[in-house]
Amino acid sequence: MNYYESLNNIIDKIEENLTEKIEYNDLAKIAGTSSYTLQRIFTFLTGTTLTEYIRKRRLSKATEELLITDIKIIDLALKYQYDSPISFTNSFKKMHGVSPQNFRRTHQTVKTFPKIQFKPVIETIDYLEYRIQKLDKQMLYGITTGIIEEDNSKAIQDLFSRSRKEKILDFIINNSDGKVRYYGVSKDIISDNDISKKIKYYIAGKVNRQEFTRIEIPKATWACFKLKNKNQDDILKLYNTIYTKWLPSSEYTEILNYPQLELYYENNCEICIPVK
Repeated sequence: MNYYESLNNIIDKIEENLTEKIEYNDLAKIAGTSSYTLQRIFTFLTGTTLTEYIRKRRLSKATEELLITDIKIIDLALKYQYDSPISFTNSFKKMHGVSPQNFRRTHQTVKTFPKIQFKPVIETIDYLEYRIQKLDKQMLYGITTGIIEEDNSKAIQDLFSRSRKEKILDFIINNSDGKVRYYGVSKDIISDNDISKKIKYYIAGKVNRQEFTRIEIPKATWACFKLKNKNQDDILKLYNTIYTKWLPSSEYTEILNYPQLELYYENNCEICIPVK
């Protein structure tokens, strides 16, 4: 099964369970990756987060039912996994501009968000430079966003702004080994009771100080992919190439629920994925 078939199987799984609780970890297993990676790639390919896609598909199906059945609004909200009729009504108004009750009475034009189908026509990097490196357990130290929603890129941007303003990044770089200037670390926050994907992101180095948080990087084999710049668009393109081209055709699989590392050098960076 190639990566695109896996993604389409994930879409089918979502479609079959729009009225049920959906666990991101279960979806990620279909693609043989982590929930964090699945959502990052999903956002890159579609321009929307996995959480937002599921919400829009549920609202689209609920709108269809609203028009062709006599189901009560409260029952419709609960059926499609909304916390309350109020949250359902607010989402409905945002999409259609009117309340569900008024929509049902006036039979306005229906807005819908169609089911996605993935096709291998996306932009990727033509070739990869990578190395395989075995590392013992190590400790990094730095500052963190705390727990954030996976689509809250502003929290990570704010963390970098803070690190520069408070000279934290300068401290990390000045105390580096001269090669890796600083690390970006992404760690999943797994919850069986919450559909929303959450992560912690860290900016870290090898030297501790009082206000820093300790990050344990487990012993593992890492596939480290070189990028000749530090442009965020190119970093996302590299992630996409790794997961849609390299992993499906290599002898390696990703170790799930391990952190992902971004190694930042002076003029370039590496993306390091734990593999076995």
